[in-house]
Amino acid sequence: MKDLNKVLSEKEYLEDLGRISKEKKIPVINYEVGRFIEAIVFVKKPKNILEIGCGEGYSSYFLVKNLKEAAFTGIDLNNERLCKAKKFINLNFPKINANFYHGNALKLIPELKLKFDLVFIDAAKYEYPDYIDVIMEKLNDEALIIADNIFYGEKIFARYIKNHDKNSVKGIKRFMKLIQNKEIFDTKFIDIGDGISLSIYRSKTK
Repeated sequence: MKDLNKVLSEKEYLEDLGRISKEKKIPVINYEVGRFIEAIVFVKKPKNILEIGCGEGYSSYFLVKNLKEAAFTGIDLNNERLCKAKKFINLNFPKINANFYHGNALKLIPELKLKFDLVFIDAAKYEYPDYIDVIMEKLNDEALIIADNIFYGEKIFARYIKNHDKNSVKGIKRFMKLIQNKEIFDTKFIDIGDGISLSIYRSKTK
């Protein structure tokens, strides 16, 4: 019963955080998407995780919850949100090896010394294909790439797209085309939240 109460208490806590973020118009992942990511990390047991667009740390929570001897790297363009993410994760998981970097992920990633087993992307949608370009040299074989908001509020299926959404939709469609290259990726699209893609990287050197 104590374990059940703990799970329910955590669920309420996280759902409240997600609701507050949305009220402040801060983009956060769907709670069910978070739980899905948590399960993926639990099964995959990655050594190094990269999150592109960690915001205030809501999605980071699910990514690091089951980490033990592993490292987490979070990047966000908004320094205020990044500082909150760092504080939030360090408070909840003080033993986790977590590093946070403020700046443009496209410029920061090439400078990182690590190679990653799991990458979670939830940042500027028009830059999604560019993220693929910069992380390719930073992936271990069999690395997982998870991207959120693939359906972009169903806009990628729409015939008419408003001007302010066109670049984002175009970026997502280019990204989807890239990750469907079967020589490099094994990709599935999952209808959860606003849609996510799950890609397994296959090194060409094998």
